[in-house]
Amino acid sequence: MRDFFHKEDYFPEDIAALINFRAEESTHLEFKAAGSLATSEGKRNEIAKDISAFANSDGGILIYGIEEADHIARNFSFIDGNVFTKEWLENIIQSRIAPRLSQFRIIPVRIDNNFQKTIYVVKIDRSSFAPHMTADKRFFKRYNFRAAQMEEYEIRDLYNRKDRTKLEIEDVIITSRGASRSAQRLTDAKFQIAFQIKNPGRMIEDKYKLEVTIPFVLLATNNPTTPYKIRHDDDNAVFSIPNSSPIFQEETTTLAVFYLNFHHHTLGYLDSEIKAKLYFGSGIQERIFKLRGRLYQDEQLIEDQF
Repeated sequence: MRDFFHKEDYFPEDIAALINFRAEESTHLEFKAAGSLATSEGKRNEIAKDISAFANSDGGILIYGIEEADHIARNFSFIDGNVFTKEWLENIIQSRIAPRLSQFRIIPVRIDNNFQKTIYVVKIDRSSFAPHMTADKRFFKRYNFRAAQMEEYEIRDLYNRKDRTKLEIEDVIITSRGASRSAQRLTDAKFQIAFQIKNPGRMIEDKYKLEVTIPFVLLATNNPTTPYKIRHDDDNAVFSIPNSSPIFQEETTTLAVFYLNFHHHTLGYLDSEIKAKLYFGSGIQERIFKLRGRLYQDEQLIEDQF
């Protein structure tokens, strides 16, 4: 399911997979049957309520065109895309939510290229301009499987969100730095692993640092991050790398680079966890990476070459 949230485009097989695997609704995912899109005043208000709740919370995906039962995806519930167009849905969202949402996408999925078998995947980002109010002057948030009306203190707290920064750890970038062979088999392989930080928010962040925990045995002796090593943690080395410059809105920067060496006796560490923990003004984010299936030499996985 994690991959589903990070996709940029969606296809019929993606939607079918949700039904086949009985995907469950959550704080970040909701299913709506075709009847949720209608021209009545009540249905229009419901659309604004559901979309604004995601924006006021942590963002997520709302899918129009899936019937659920007990919060589990059960069947297709097709929308007639000739009647309820993408533009119609976008107009409802933009005209009934204030302030207007700027970070959302509506992705139509047509089964068999048939407009009468349309599904709308609506991706809503966590809004930096929250709280957003619906046309009937109410504020909503995501609570478990639904949109719930917000308390006064929650609304007040969201007014401060625009002053908060938001940083994310991107996927690591892995680059081969060469290898040695004997009798057509690898004897060692060298790699560079780079950690990138992204600022998807609306504020400049000038105070942040990255803490990386990595198996000591994998580290080459000439690591550029060596001066930032702060301690040993069992068989791991822990590094704390501060930022050298502010990170601006929508900017991505490389904060830490490590050189790794692999040989026959260290292949078991492909399954070890490499932990990255990002500290910044408004919070902490942590990601865990494993290297098995990601290290290539001459377009072939190294675990198949030793």
